[in-house]
Amino acid sequence: MVTTGSSSNADKQYSSSNGLRRVLGFKELFFASLGGQSPFLSITTYGTAIILYAGLLAPLAALVGTLIVLVNGLVVYQLSRRLTKTGGYYAYANQFISHRVGIETGFIYLFYSILYGSAYAIGSAGIMWFLFHINFMYTLTAILIIQAVLAILGIKPSAKYAVFAGSLELGILIVIGVVLLYLSGFRISLSLTASQGISLTQFGYAALFAAAIPTGYGTITPLSGETRMASKTVPKAIVAVILTGGLLAMFDLLAFNSAGLALFESYGRFESLIKSMIGMSTFNSPILYLLHKYFGIFIDIPVLVALINDGVLGVLAYNLASSRVLFAMSMDGWAPKPLSYINVNTNNPMLAALVSSIGIIAVSLATVDLLSPLMAFLVLGGLSTMAGLLVHVISDVSLMRLSIRRIKKYTSQIILASSALILAAYSITSALVSTRPMFVELFLGWLIIGFIYAEASSIAKGR
Repeated sequence: MVTTGSSSNADKQYSSSNGLRRVLGFKELFFASLGGQSPFLSITTYGTAIILYAGLLAPLAALVGTLIVLVNGLVVYQLSRRLTKTGGYYAYANQFISHRVGIETGFIYLFYSILYGSAYAIGSAGIMWFLFHINFMYTLTAILIIQAVLAILGIKPSAKYAVFAGSLELGILIVIGVVLLYLSGFRISLSLTASQGISLTQFGYAALFAAAIPTGYGTITPLSGETRMASKTVPKAIVAVILTGGLLAMFDLLAFNSAGLALFESYGRFESLIKSMIGMSTFNSPILYLLHKYFGIFIDIPVLVALINDGVLGVLAYNLASSRVLFAMSMDGWAPKPLSYINVNTNNPMLAALVSSIGIIAVSLATVDLLSPLMAFLVLGGLSTMAGLLVHVISDVSLMRLSIRRIKKYTSQIILASSALILAAYSITSALVSTRPMFVELFLGWLIIGFIYAEASSIAKGR
């Protein structure tokens, strides 16, 4: 049975004006978003780059990266307290700036979430292929189908899976860190204080890579309309996810540096291993090398479980988020009306979830058909990062515009939004400069399409 998304505001605790029932608590929201970080995959890939640039100061770089993300996260924290409807960043721009900016933000967020989800699917399948020689296309197809089925079944089964899989992976990463520190003799003081002549520029690059790890909080706000006591639960989940992901990365990098020092006896030899592996055109990683050196074949099952979780849960988090943005845009009349239809049995916008799933599957398969798995992962990750940064620029402007109306009362929020805006603008400029022109043009082309669509839709509706 299908119905359109319209309902009463009478009981905001269990239903919202857009028709989606509020069924998610803090636990479900936290683990669904933590899955959007794909913790093991992120630490394996971004963590390698952090160690390469920051050396023994990698844990400190992870802490700085986490604080950078937290600044942007606090902007979203403030916005999520004020607006609790489905749609997240699209809803903020639509409500606090203008409907044209809202539509453009929706387009950018769809680009960000679909490409980011596709990158995680390809990354997980690629590492499983490299480590265990499991057929890449079979694994990728299985990940894409499983996450699509969960997304179409609805938020409840997806949330239950997220809690189970997220708890399991969190436990695996904590245990790995503790055991590595124990086996390597707890070389914590060396890892944090030894100087290897790291320049400020190198450390800055490492911090930017570190900031890419705890970014899964961007999948929380689109689910606000399905969250109980959203004005309190969503902000808490945002901060908790950022701190958990960032501090977990810091802890594990501390353990990996300690393990590398114990194994190679000097950072110079450990660094040579890192550079030799970075130069290979595969999903190889010195972190995976260290795991096998210390744990042998016993690490294979935990790593396989973590990779499967990252593949399915990471893609699912972005799929759910993008489907809710499509749903919200449809509810507001800026996307085809069928996308706002809800299956009342599952409390799920099934058509929006189906379209989002098809988008992720199509992007994933098309990209690996054109590029190698590693290059596809890097390209999709780079493009989605630029889109995510631009979405945050718009959210910073949203908070500034909202707060400036009562500047005396909200001075601190204006300072926060301004600081986040400067950080995001710097990051996106750096990303644009370092990205191949062809991919920058692809990103800009999508922005132009979104702009044209926003203008055409506004003209058609006389607004």
